[in-house]
Amino acid sequence: MTIVIDDPAPHVRRITLDRPERMNALDGPTLRALDDALLQCAASGQDVRVVIVRGTGRAFCAGNDLKWLAEGVLDDRAAHMRHQDLMQQTYERIESGRQIVIGSVNGFALAGGFELALACDLVVADEDAQLGDEHIRRNLLPSGGSSQRLPRKLGLQRAMYYLLTGRRMSGREAVELGLAVAAVPAAQLEATTLALACEIARADPNALAAMKSMARRALELPLKEGLWMERWTQHRYRATSPALEAGVRGFAKPGSPDGPEPAP
Repeated sequence: MTIVIDDPAPHVRRITLDRPERMNALDGPTLRALDDALLQCAASGQDVRVVIVRGTGRAFCAGNDLKWLAEGVLDDRAAHMRHQDLMQQTYERIESGRQIVIGSVNGFALAGGFELALACDLVVADEDAQLGDEHIRRNLLPSGGSSQRLPRKLGLQRAMYYLLTGRRMSGREAVELGLAVAAVPAAQLEATTLALACEIARADPNALAAMKSMARRALELPLKEGLWMERWTQHRYRATSPALEAGVRGFAKPGSPDGPEPAP
């Protein structure tokens, strides 16, 4: 078994890459198992609101399993292309799904593993983790989206620097660059990630899905169109989810934890 799935808290699903002997590198079966696990999350509807992706052992994910590729897949052009297509499909599934996906990055997140982290909605990293797109160091090109996602996240100059040199960054540097929301000591990574997941999972699932969709599309749309899309999404949410009315009325009620103070 290369993927372990558990539910460590209400509405939180955890997907663990479990090939520590290969630093959780993605061979064909592992990538398919990850894609299947994400499909299961999508099929769960509102029951799963937040997904944590992590790795066991010394790495989050060391990228594609180059040994597996060299032992036969690389000689089969069609098989190699299918593997690349599946990688893009899997990472796009993370971005387009309803669930909020948090990458819990320990140790090494390199090449395809770095791309997996880039696809996540949020990243919490071990402060000493090593992240980087190292394709260029082996005369390879990305197939998991780093050439497109990194410039959108860092701007062209910084992205080109990391893409063209293959240099790594620490978890602390990833926070400074805006690629992670927090960097903590390795011993605190699991608890910190789970606490963040639980905090997010308390929200209405329809609101979480709508917020994710709006924020993701902000990278694609001009401001005027994005503002129109925000209004449209807000109106649709109001018409379909009772949570909005409950939230407003709860806030307005005197004495409520988040509401206004009662009049003297």
